[in-house]
Amino acid sequence: MPEPLDQTGLLCNPFYETKEPLGRDKKGNPRVSPGQLIWAHQVYPPNRPMIIEVQGYDPRDPSKTSYVFRKYDPAKPPGSHFPVKELNLRSDENLYVMQGKLRPAIVLQTITTDYYNQQNPEPYVWTAPCFTFKDKHKQDYRCRIAAMQYPHLFYLPAHPSGFSEEGVLRFEHIQPIATDGVQPVFCNSKQSFLSDTAWAVLQHRLSLFMTGKVLDASLDETVRAYAECLLEAYGLH
Repeated sequence: MPEPLDQTGLLCNPFYETKEPLGRDKKGNPRVSPGQLIWAHQVYPPNRPMIIEVQGYDPRDPSKTSYVFRKYDPAKPPGSHFPVKELNLRSDENLYVMQGKLRPAIVLQTITTDYYNQQNPEPYVWTAPCFTFKDKHKQDYRCRIAAMQYPHLFYLPAHPSGFSEEGVLRFEHIQPIATDGVQPVFCNSKQSFLSDTAWAVLQHRLSLFMTGKVLDASLDETVRAYAECLLEAYGLH
């Protein structure tokens, strides 16, 4: 019988590690850093944009503002409206509706930007969301993901120092999250991170996905050897 799907120990051991908490900033937002495991409010857009269009706005009584929820129609785009101060909504902007949930993710980068407001810079976390396997995902498909046969998917094993369930980072859903919308993953009062080696492999795969170029030739050979071992174990050559 093939060994369990998680053979990441052949590639990097350990895969996860724990560190002392990074604390919070002056505004009370959690401090996080690249390679850290977090929970984040992730969204994913529908096939066709859904908007909440402002129909009427009374600045004297915002409670009388009316909205219409509809699919965006490029043939009938919404017109401009009075700015809605309570929502910080400009005259040429609309509210968009997207599905989402609190899900596990990996921090790719953090940034505090003053592009919009130089007096009150905005902190963001660039995240790669993690999705768990479902019944529809057959074992050979899961194995090929673990063997890094898909450039946009990155396998994460379950571990007491990491996530409780095995899953997959989906690079196509990488997105920025306001820092207030993330929370670190804790393990026995410490915070969870990818190990240095696992973080290096993730960066290597992400760079390959984004540029089509190999970031580290030596590491790429190691990843290929690992993939061959896993595929052979499952008879998927």
